[in-house]
Amino acid sequence: MSEQERLKRINSGFEVVWLSSTKSAFEVDASVIGDLANLSVRTISTREKDNSPLDLTTSERLDRLAYLAVLARSVFECSSAAKEWMVAPNESLGGAAPFHLCKTELGGRQARRALLAIEWGGVV
Repeated sequence: MSEQERLKRINSGFEVVWLSSTKSAFEVDASVIGDLANLSVRTISTREKDNSPLDLTTSERLDRLAYLAVLARSVFECSSAAKEWMVAPNESLGGAAPFHLCKTELGGRQARRALLAIEWGGVV
């Protein structure tokens, strides 16, 4: 998807199903998804029932996470290794898991830099 297409989707709000799909893909519990989305588990459940789109901030966080996950899959050339890297605490990231760093743009950039250092053998 082009950046223009991604921006359009972010601005219109991702479908609420992205939350449950992310939960399944990374095998995390609802509270972890709630933290990433900055929504309570109850609010997520209500949005799922109403099928209402996610707001701009949540959509952008999910887009950032998806972008990093695709990049990790490319670097590790293995879905399970990429998923493990995304959810495991990482010393080069101050002990944070890349998944959690995607909550902010700055955190996402740090995780992306660490991943590119792995790919190119550079310093983090």
